[in-house]
Amino acid sequence: MARFVRFLILVSLCSLLTNLAFGDELAASFVFPLSLIRASDVTGVNRDENLSPTITISEAEDLINLLPATKELRAKGMDVKWDVQALPTMNNRDYYFFWIYNATAQKERDIGSISVGNYAVNKHTADVRIWHVSEEVFYGDDGALVNTNELERLQEELRKKHGINSALVQQYRSGHLADKIIPRAVAQSAVRLPITERSIDTSEVSCWKKGSDHVISRLGRSPIISSNAGYRAYAEVKATAFRPKYQETYTGPLCENISRLFLAGPADAEFKPAYSQSADFSDGNSLKIIDWSPDGMHLLMERTSWKYESEGTYTDLVLFSPSSGGVTVPDLSKILEGRFGKDCDSENSVIGFTPEGNVVILVTPLEDTYYNEGATSCVKQKTLLALDAKRALQDIAEVLPGDFKARRYGQFPEPQASRK
Repeated sequence: MARFVRFLILVSLCSLLTNLAFGDELAASFVFPLSLIRASDVTGVNRDENLSPTITISEAEDLINLLPATKELRAKGMDVKWDVQALPTMNNRDYYFFWIYNATAQKERDIGSISVGNYAVNKHTADVRIWHVSEEVFYGDDGALVNTNELERLQEELRKKHGINSALVQQYRSGHLADKIIPRAVAQSAVRLPITERSIDTSEVSCWKKGSDHVISRLGRSPIISSNAGYRAYAEVKATAFRPKYQETYTGPLCENISRLFLAGPADAEFKPAYSQSADFSDGNSLKIIDWSPDGMHLLMERTSWKYESEGTYTDLVLFSPSSGGVTVPDLSKILEGRFGKDCDSENSVIGFTPEGNVVILVTPLEDTYYNEGATSCVKQKTLLALDAKRALQDIAEVLPGDFKARRYGQFPEPQASRK
């Protein structure tokens, strides 16, 4: 037996000397390829070969147990619990997300908040971060690291257990909490959609069709109307739809209206912009041409404004003078208040002119007061009012009979070819 042992020692020494003599190339040929050794064979952790080692959910909960907020409440005799959350917008691949709450306060139905806080535990580093549910997370707001001596001791133990070295900690520590990071510079970006629908109707042009959530860009362009003084005009209302680049962060408009009046004088061959109602006026706005005045020197338009994603519209009027380019916009609410009383509302529409050049409006009771914030209608029946042209339309000249019919003074020529 002693001779056999000495023989094994001798063979081992010869092998060692051979490796030393022939260098690393021969030695390497006897080494088992490291690439075939899985990390789970070394550390005992089953994991994807392409991922860093990860701590378990149970170990993450051990870290949550050591949080100062958790320990403080338990020291006061409170029962603290948590829910593990998988949030669709968050980076669940690299983090465990916890909502911690005061179970004692919940049981006692405390009127205050039972929430203790939201915390995220990095699966690859054992780091613990405070986080908040808000749109800011899409910009990469990854919360503050929680550091205590107890936490650091347990984190080091977990990293050692799972073979998480300093290089892996450095690599994964900066992982974002959000699943997708949207830079602030493009968070509100949106694409303007091209016009896909056209109409000759310019009243209340919107990006939405009734009963549909799908938005498209629309253009309303009225026929040309001529005055007996030789002026020609048409209105154009463009409702531009927006497609947000990032639905998660976009808070801008989905539809923007611009209403414009185009005018050509007696000697003009081309139409030029003469008046515009931009999106600053309201979310939605429109201009509808009603008629030219009897002398052909004033154009009457009905103006409507509304807020998108809400109910209700407001209609008043604009009187445009092509010779001066000026507009007259009476305070219709104040005028009607003087006639019907305060704190009441009505449905308004612009009818046309009287032979004297006064502007005729139709005032009717509200059909539905629910969407008008509880306003009551003081108008009991349909009423035709003539606004006094001699007083800049700031007063009522007369109440017209119910069978009054406004005469048309403007002229519509033969149907026009489409204008680019």
